[in-house]
Amino acid sequence: MVRRINLIPVGERRRTKTDFGYLGLVVVVLVVIGGMAASYLYFSGRLADLEQQLADLQAQNQQIQTQLAALSQFDALQQQRIATEQIVQKIYAGRTLLSEIMGDLSLVVPENVWFTALSIQAPDIPVEQTDAKAPTATPPAPGKITITARTYGFEDVARFLVRMGQIPGVSDILLSRAGKASGTFAPGKNVKEFSVDATVKNIQPPDTPLPLSLVEVDGR
Repeated sequence: MVRRINLIPVGERRRTKTDFGYLGLVVVVLVVIGGMAASYLYFSGRLADLEQQLADLQAQNQQIQTQLAALSQFDALQQQRIATEQIVQKIYAGRTLLSEIMGDLSLVVPENVWFTALSIQAPDIPVEQTDAKAPTATPPAPGKITITARTYGFEDVARFLVRMGQIPGVSDILLSRAGKASGTFAPGKNVKEFSVDATVKNIQPPDTPLPLSLVEVDGR
């Protein structure tokens, strides 16, 4: 090993002095640069993750939009079914139950009264006006019942009119004619004939539900 010899006199040699301030500045700059590099790498990775998540969400959104487009036709059918059911429900609730009126009428006829003619007509079902610009619809025709009957005394006529007024579906009862019946009858029978006109009305609540039917579905 070669030994190095400094030939400069000891008094004339230059002494080196460490600059700690400059060294500290260099260290701070290196730390800052390292931190910036680490931050750049971290946020670059974070940005890549967020971009991947965005791409996944966009793909899911596209799938959902496709499914909604396919299901839109079923939604339209559902709305049409609901509208049709509402119309049917209004028709069902708006109809007049003539069978119930005739059943009630048969219970109030006095024993000495018999019918010779009967006509009954249900009132029209009200039609809901959906178009405000359309002309005003004609009011529905009211229901009507006309009865021609015979009896032996006017007391039975009055009794029948009072009892008829107890029928919920009948109103505005009017005795249009009453007098002696024409024709030949058994001796001693004084037969009276009278006619009654009345209005027939619907007594069902507007929210009368449709009847439900049980349907068995075979899932095979």
